[in-house]
Amino acid sequence: CTRLRAGACDFLSLEVFKFSGSTEAMAYDMNYCFQVMMHCINDPVFIETLRRFEREHCREFEDQEENKLCYTTIHNQYMQLIEMWIEGRMAQVIPGFSMDTFLPELNDFIQSGAAERGDAKKVIDLLNSWADFLSFKEMMLNSSQLVFAAIE
Repeated sequence: CTRLRAGACDFLSLEVFKFSGSTEAMAYDMNYCFQVMMHCINDPVFIETLRRFEREHCREFEDQEENKLCYTTIHNQYMQLIEMWIEGRMAQVIPGFSMDTFLPELNDFIQSGAAERGDAKKVIDLLNSWADFLSFKEMMLNSSQLVFAAIE
């Protein structure tokens, strides 16, 4: 597990939105943080990193109702890759960035309703889609079909 998954705080799932936040002033400009995250997510190197991961692991997935244990392991690795990328880039761009400080502020930002528009909404929707196991499995099955079609 990464630091982003400490306790009930899972950066890529709705669990991050359920713990109680602080009432202190925010240390980060959340709109700027979401702009940075959007830039990270749209980075061609990040996109290629995800595609490479998909190509390397998609053959493990089969189109059947029952899920293998390895699917969960692969999904966790995928989420960890995303978490590490975003946290690393945030730390590069925002001086003194700390995920431990950011997560409670993220909760407060979301609870205030401010995350329902712009980059914040786009980023949160995308992060939640990556965290959703069934969406991940469908993506891996689609990747598998593309890989096998390219081989034929």
